[in-house]
Amino acid sequence: MDDDQKLWARAQNYVLSRQSADSGFCFYRVWGVEESTAPDTFYAVAMLRLWGMAIPHRAELIRWLQSLQDDQGRYSSLTNASFGVRALSLLADTPLRDPRPHLLNWATQATGHKNAASSETLRDWQRCVQLQRMLAPDEPLPEIMRSGAEAILHGMEAAAGGFGSHPNLVDSGIAWALQRLLGQPLRPQDRIFLHACEDATLGLRLSPDGASTRLEAIFWGILQMAHLHIAPRYPEAVMAYVRACQPVNGGFGRRAGAIATLEGTFHAVMIAAGLSRNPLLQTLTGI
Repeated sequence: MDDDQKLWARAQNYVLSRQSADSGFCFYRVWGVEESTAPDTFYAVAMLRLWGMAIPHRAELIRWLQSLQDDQGRYSSLTNASFGVRALSLLADTPLRDPRPHLLNWATQATGHKNAASSETLRDWQRCVQLQRMLAPDEPLPEIMRSGAEAILHGMEAAAGGFGSHPNLVDSGIAWALQRLLGQPLRPQDRIFLHACEDATLGLRLSPDGASTRLEAIFWGILQMAHLHIAPRYPEAVMAYVRACQPVNGGFGRRAGAIATLEGTFHAVMIAAGLSRNPLLQTLTGI
């Protein structure tokens, strides 16, 4: 078995070891906490799908995901709605109740708050629009969602390229995903920004003027390159960084020396899928 096969075999064992008694997944369950989360469960299901592996306790897992809604179809958070519904979709199932009224209510409240543009707000709008598009692909996007999403993009864009209060690959990747959902074209300066983040040592830097990176930044950069059919300039450096992020338990941390999480492992696995142009990449990320 070559080194990369061992790399992913360890990752597969790590993912399977994080399934909880309720059949959901939780990256910290080995510390004695059986507390499945919707994001961790989505990450695990997406990776197992990519690897072509059976989903253990599939029926029980679907029931757990469906239990994240209350009797009125609401979720405790937009995060749980986004990851819960997307995980169910990968399992070829659906929520018990239509989540779209919940999404519309979230967008209405978010628009009313008029909060300052931030990374968290940008991510929330991307998740809201992504979920609405997934649930109603043939329907026009509600105007309040479109206007709210366009406003956050305008508030986060940098004239010279990229998005963020200090333009970076994470905020930019999320913004580019939101632009695709809205049918907006990529700005020429954003392609320049993306290339400016490439680095011979790190593969992709967090920002053009930065000296560091993390798996999430590389994930968003590689994902955008896959959408634009751009070959990364330093794929070997990208994979070297990915390998350095795997501790002995087989998962991946956000950077070398960090604890492994299912999110970090998902980013590592999807980076490799992007580099190999795996056709499942867009299906599994939804972006």
